[in-house]
Amino acid sequence: MTFTFISARPSVFISVAAAALLALTSCSGAGTPVASRQEQPAASAEQSAGAAPAPEKTEEQQAEKPAGSSKEFTEAQLTAILEGLKDADGKPLTLIPAAQLKQGQEVTKTTLAGVTITPEACKAYANSNAQLPDGSVYAAGSWMGDVTAGEMTVVTVLSAKPQVLSATMDRAGKNSGACSTFTMEIAGQSIKTTMKPVGVDTSAEVEKGMLISQDMPTGTTNTVTLEALQGGLLVSVVQVGGDGSEAAAKKLATVVDQVIAAS
Repeated sequence: MTFTFISARPSVFISVAAAALLALTSCSGAGTPVASRQEQPAASAEQSAGAAPAPEKTEEQQAEKPAGSSKEFTEAQLTAILEGLKDADGKPLTLIPAAQLKQGQEVTKTTLAGVTITPEACKAYANSNAQLPDGSVYAAGSWMGDVTAGEMTVVTVLSAKPQVLSATMDRAGKNSGACSTFTMEIAGQSIKTTMKPVGVDTSAEVEKGMLISQDMPTGTTNTVTLEALQGGLLVSVVQVGGDGSEAAAKKLATVVDQVIAAS
């Protein structure tokens, strides 16, 4: 349920596709509009293939990690965590104002209403993901990456009661398998989307990674998502653009670890 709304790359068509895609692929809830950027070359078809998905962790492997704290965070505390994040080059995260986050959530809901998703069950799944967990608060920020690859990373942190977040993530995991391949019809154009789970390891209690490719009229766009649960904290890291590889997912895992360490 982390919705990263990409504006002006290069058109409303792309914006709608990105919003609908991320409504289907994530489970953390915050609307995240990102500042406009210049049109960048689309990734190649070869890049979109990504790496072969690694096996999911067994229940025994997940049980080896310490249980997350029941602590819940305020919006101010979540914002403070994000303010301390830095990328591999030492660049701090650019925070996204709360007003923009709320606007982004509404945009995502409106976007989904105008998109035809096949199979139909995937549309229902996306609509359910558009709802924030009860009593949740959140904050978000972004980094610009490789400009030539049109790469951007968005980090969202959300807090609610641990049992609520755990149930939300479990529900998303069970439903997402049926939507590993789906098609979106937008403005008379068809977009085929493929999602592959990728094994990643973080310091969080539970994590879920996904490699995604979208065949658009402008070329293939790659997205990598990673979501991690630690007690009353849910972390979502989404990279749009780049090569959409397993190596990219592992880099996102280091961001999750930064958040967990700061919490």
